[in-house]
Amino acid sequence: MAPALGRLAFTMGLTLFLLALAALPFLPLGSPAFVADLLALAISGGFLALLIVFIRRGVARHLPSQPASEEERHAASRPPS
Repeated sequence: MAPALGRLAFTMGLTLFLLALAALPFLPLGSPAFVADLLALAISGGFLALLIVFIRRGVARHLPSQPASEEERHAASRPPS
């Protein structure tokens, strides 16, 4: 996923989540608006969770792997002979 597209999707999802969260205390319990607001919270929260997972996977795929043992770290830090 392109960084700009991921940032845009995260901003939109977070905006929807925060707006639904801000409206929640002002809605009467059991009303259709309350149920719709809970659905909006669940959907936008799930969207954000999936987006975070996909972004973390993409970043981890592009990072160089870290040496596993201390010997490999020392060998990687030494200049080639």
